[in-house]
Amino acid sequence: MNFNIPRHYRHFQRYSEIAQILLKNGLGFIISQLDLEKYLPFRKRISKEERPSGKMLAVRTREVLQELGPAYIKLGQLLSTRADILPPIFIKELQKLQDRVPAEPFELIEEFLKKELGDKYDSNITEIDEEPTAAASIAQTHRLILKDGSRAIMKVKRPNIEKNIHIDIEIMENLAEIAQERDLFTGFIRPVEIISEFKRAIRDELNFKSEMANIFRFTSDFKDNPNIKAPEVYSELSTANVLVMEEIIGEKLGNIDSDHPNNKFLAVLGAKALMRQVLINGFFHADPHPGNIFVVDDKVLAYVDFGMVGRITEEDKDMLALLFYALINKKINVLTDIILILGEAPDDLNRRRFKLDMTKLLDRYYGSDLTDIEFQVVFEDVQHFIFEHKIRMPQEFFLLFRAIGVSEGVGLNLDPDFNVVDVGREFIEEILKDRFNPKNIKKRINSGLWKFGKKNYETKTQLKELLEKLVQDDFTINFKHSNLENFIYKLDVVTNRLSVSLIISALIIGSTMLIQTNMDPKIFNIPLFGFIGYIMAGVLGFWLVISIFKSGKY
Repeated sequence: MNFNIPRHYRHFQRYSEIAQILLKNGLGFIISQLDLEKYLPFRKRISKEERPSGKMLAVRTREVLQELGPAYIKLGQLLSTRADILPPIFIKELQKLQDRVPAEPFELIEEFLKKELGDKYDSNITEIDEEPTAAASIAQTHRLILKDGSRAIMKVKRPNIEKNIHIDIEIMENLAEIAQERDLFTGFIRPVEIISEFKRAIRDELNFKSEMANIFRFTSDFKDNPNIKAPEVYSELSTANVLVMEEIIGEKLGNIDSDHPNNKFLAVLGAKALMRQVLINGFFHADPHPGNIFVVDDKVLAYVDFGMVGRITEEDKDMLALLFYALINKKINVLTDIILILGEAPDDLNRRRFKLDMTKLLDRYYGSDLTDIEFQVVFEDVQHFIFEHKIRMPQEFFLLFRAIGVSEGVGLNLDPDFNVVDVGREFIEEILKDRFNPKNIKKRINSGLWKFGKKNYETKTQLKELLEKLVQDDFTINFKHSNLENFIYKLDVVTNRLSVSLIISALIIGSTMLIQTNMDPKIFNIPLFGFIGYIMAGVLGFWLVISIFKSGKY
C-alpha cells in the first residue's frame, strides 16, 4: 500500500487517542483493520476481543463518536440522515448523539473577541453576559446589548476549534482511504465519498459568513410572508468567527401546545413553511426541530441557527415534488419510478421484486383513511425498504422525510386534529402555481435549450475524438481490477512476515558465525556483535509470534 508517511504520523497523539478509545469501548477489532496497533502501548496490542454485532455494535459506535469529540459527533449526525446506507438500528442510535459540551471560560472568549473585532468590540457593545445561553462543540452564544440599546445574540467560535477539526478530518480521510482500499465495507458504503461530503458540510458550518448568507437567503425567500422570519444580522459586527444577530424574543415552538390561542394556525403555518423551503425555494433549514423555531407575537414563526442548510437543484425539486404527490395520493408506480430516477440502484437490482416489495409495503396501509396514518411511520418503512434494496438516495430525499415528520409531530402537539395530508394536498396547489408561473416556465425552457445545445456539442466532440483515434490507430482500452484490494493487503502481510523470518534467520546464522570467531569486544565472555545479533533476532521473533497469535490465523 502506498502510504503518505508524513500525513500518517503527523498527528501521532490523536491517532493514539482514537485507538485507545476504540479499544476501551469494545471496538478493538477495528484497530487491526485500520493499522492502528502501532499507536497503542505495547501491552495493549495483544488483546483480542470478540466483534460485537447488531444493537451492541450500534451503541458502541455512538459511544465512540461521542467520546472522540466535535468532528466525530458531527460526522455521526450527518450519517444519521443516511438511511440509504446504514441499517435502521444505527440510524436510531446516531440520532441520540448530543452536541453539548462545557462552555469555554469567558476570559478566553473575551480575549478572542477583542482580537477578532478590534475597536468594534468596545465601541459597539455596551454589555455582554458572561454566562452563555448555549454551548455546543463548535461555538457558544452570549446575550449582549449594543450601544443603541438593541438586544442581540452573539455566536462566537471556540478558540482553536478549527485547527482541531482540521486535524480530525485529515485523520478521517486517511482512515477512509485505508478502509476503501481494503474493502472493509461493502461496495455500497463508500467511506472516501462520505468523508468528502462531511468535509464540505463542516467547512460551511465553521464559516459564520456562510451562515450569515443563509439567513439573508431565507429572509429573501419569505419576504412575502409576514408570518415567517429569521433574525436580523448585524453584518458590520460579524466575521467568519463571530456572528451577531437580533435576539428573538418569543417562546420556543416545542414549549407550545394545544392551549395556545393560535395553535391550529401555527401547526399549518409550520408545515407549509417546511414544504415551501424544500419543494419551491430549493433552499431549506436542515435542522428544523422545535428548539430552533420561536413563536413571536403569537402568530409569527422565527427560525434560528442556520449553520446547516440544504440546497436542491431544479430537476431534483421537480422529482421531490412528484414524490411528495405520489406519497400523498398512494401512487405506487409513480413512487417506485421516482425512487429509481432519484437514486442510484445497484446493477443487480431486481426491478420486478423492487416494485412488488413496494406494493407489499404500501398494502399495509391499504383501506386505511389517510387521515389515520402516521406519516412518520410510513417514512421509516420506506427508508428501511430503500436500505434493503441497496439504493443510494440523495440526502435531500431523507431531509424531506424528516421535515414532514417533524411537521407532523409538532403539528399534532399543537393541534390534535392536525393532518399533514390535508395540508400537503393544499400545498400541491402552491407547487403547481410555482411550476406554471410564466417566469419559471421561461426559465425552464431556457435551461432546457442550453442543456440540449451543450449535450449536442459534447456528443459531436466525443464522436470526433473517437473517430480520430481510430483513424490514427491510437485507440486503447483500459481495464481496471475490482475488489482485489483485500487480497493485495493479505499478500502484503504474508510477504512482510516472510521477509522478517528471513531477516531473523540471517541474524541467527551471522551471530553464530561471529561467536565462533571469539573476537573482541566481549560481553558475558561472548563477542558483543554476536550477542547483539541474537538479541535482535529474539525481539523480531517475539514480535512475529505475537502478530501471528493476534491475527488468529495459526
